[in-house]
Amino acid sequence: MQPPATASLRSTNELALSLVREAGKLSGNILDLGAGSGYLSSLFVAAPERAARKNGEGVEACDIDGKKFSVSGVNFTECNINKGLPYGDATFDAVCSIEVMEHTAAPYNVLAEIRRVLRPGGVLVFSVPNVGHMLSRLSFLLSGHYYMFPSPSTKSENAGRLCGHVAPLAYQYWHYGLRLAGFSQIALHKDRTKKGAAGAAIFFWPFARFTTALNLNRLARREPPLYDETAAIARDANSWTALTSRSLVLRAMRP
Repeated sequence: MQPPATASLRSTNELALSLVREAGKLSGNILDLGAGSGYLSSLFVAAPERAARKNGEGVEACDIDGKKFSVSGVNFTECNINKGLPYGDATFDAVCSIEVMEHTAAPYNVLAEIRRVLRPGGVLVFSVPNVGHMLSRLSFLLSGHYYMFPSPSTKSENAGRLCGHVAPLAYQYWHYGLRLAGFSQIALHKDRTKKGAAGAAIFFWPFARFTTALNLNRLARREPPLYDETAAIARDANSWTALTSRSLVLRAMRP
């Protein structure tokens, strides 16, 4: 069967699939959060690990509008994730959300909801446009807008467009939200190198590393406990991956 079209990168969806596979959760109950037409759902359904299950069994999908969803056998539920998820506690072994979280008005609350519906030991994988790559940083310096984050619209018909991107959070703030919600084993992955960002990063990366080291040395002297909590995160926020990846792809586990 031909998979549905996807507005997000196929490479991002395939990376999400591989991260769920690495976590050993592909045979379990999976939620495709913000499923769109269902491209990622179709990848889950076709995974060899699910051969023992009926077509679509154990894969759930949800989005604010179900008109585009077209994967047979997968149970689809319309929902506004800003208002909570229509699932019981500890329902899923994995939750995946591709290019959705940037559209949420209260992303930290959404992360807490995702933790609620995950079983202990469950995995969350999500991607968002990377406002911290070097091209985006230069865009903000010159225009006041991050890359792929124009001035937002409040009109509901624009919610799925670029002007519906309302949560321009850099890596360190997504990491904070995950920790706040109670996730652990948080890891950053790259879906695809943004060529323009990589070109700019070749020049600016040494300066980013220098200023990061300078700030962390100051923090270590003044507030050692805060340094212990955040130093590795600050370094990752200025890593080559964070400075050059088109999207941030994060994987986290519910303890």
